[in-house]
Amino acid sequence: MPSVISAEYPPGCGQVEQQLPWSDKLASVDQERSRTVTVPPNVLVRWAFYLSAFSIPFTCVYIPGTGERLGVLRIIQLLLVCAVASQPRVCLRLVPVALVWFFAYCAMRISSGLWLAPELAGSWWPSTFGWLQFSLPWAWIMFNLLQFPECRCGGLWAFVSGCSLCALLHVLGIGVTAVDNSVEELRTTIFGENANASGAMYASAIIVLIGLAMLKDIKLSRRLLVFPLIGLVGLAMAKTGSRTAVVMVAIGILVLLFQVESFHSRARRYAALILAGAVLAGGVWQVPTVMERFEDINTQNIGRLNPRARMAPVLWEMFLRCPVWGSGPDQYQFELTRRAMPYLVRDQRTIAAHNLVLLLLVETGLIGFLIFSTGLCEALAAAWRARLKSCGLLPLALFLPFFVSGIVLSNPTSNQAFWFAIAYALA
Repeated sequence: MPSVISAEYPPGCGQVEQQLPWSDKLASVDQERSRTVTVPPNVLVRWAFYLSAFSIPFTCVYIPGTGERLGVLRIIQLLLVCAVASQPRVCLRLVPVALVWFFAYCAMRISSGLWLAPELAGSWWPSTFGWLQFSLPWAWIMFNLLQFPECRCGGLWAFVSGCSLCALLHVLGIGVTAVDNSVEELRTTIFGENANASGAMYASAIIVLIGLAMLKDIKLSRRLLVFPLIGLVGLAMAKTGSRTAVVMVAIGILVLLFQVESFHSRARRYAALILAGAVLAGGVWQVPTVMERFEDINTQNIGRLNPRARMAPVLWEMFLRCPVWGSGPDQYQFELTRRAMPYLVRDQRTIAAHNLVLLLLVETGLIGFLIFSTGLCEALAAAWRARLKSCGLLPLALFLPFFVSGIVLSNPTSNQAFWFAIAYALA
């Protein structure tokens, strides 16, 4: 199956494609895209994209007095609708196959919910509708705009600029709330966002900043700006106390170690990584919240005191009860809370699975898992193929941490930085 669906094909394209080996097919697809894209994005389209990337940290911010009906996310949606209306052929021309799988998973989740958990529609419908009304269409638009080289770097800088501003506000204590006082240094988040989601967003920004610093054609002024921004974002990441974020940064840096020398000499590449790592370590050292939470993990208490470790066997047992279709979206939460964290039941609170693989298996069974994981594998394969393009290994370094964390640590699908990474991986 091709990785991109397009409504425009040159005459005889199908016959030629069947005669080409796989490596030549990839080159021919890139050449075909460049030939068919004749009109560049206009100012409205470009700035709608940049603002959407910039606004990722602020999606939970709402205008006071609107009752959370009008916020940053709604304004970005309006801008994107105007952008698509102004240049629909530029914004929607290509359809990546991975997004087709994600749309198919949404359809199955809705069907499963109506069949198995109709009484919980108020819980599972908003999250599914959020994918359909924003995350997936936004990823589709970004994928098309990222076919233009000038948009690729601009989008990355817009994303890290937004994360840097959010990190500055976080460090200054503006919009900050405490989420955990079980460690000596208070764990905090910003704008009411989940602390792990904020940490993953900061981790993605750090990976992008390191990747940008390793590019050859970056201006010296921007290269020098990268390192203080890494320190700032790293300090904010440490305040979230997210262990997942630390693992994501480690995976991203590990991938960037293998950046080919055509993007930068080996000595400069390693020097940039060492300097970025030192700046990041200095920021984390100032706020030891993350390190304190890592100290809680040891072989003696991991099964008794670590909530995520207690969730996994419960979720696996629930999956084995209904392995094909699953038990329905959000149907598992009460039982998981009662068995893994019973003290939350007394407070009338429930918990969600902190593992994307087990979540898919429990909610939609093997069928839903295969549908969604096919889309993820398409994105992973596209990120690997992109290593020879202008951004090198940066798309893989940005997406792989989300991929790995979804397997073992978290559910990143509600984080808009996850869909941003998918768009870059597919493009």
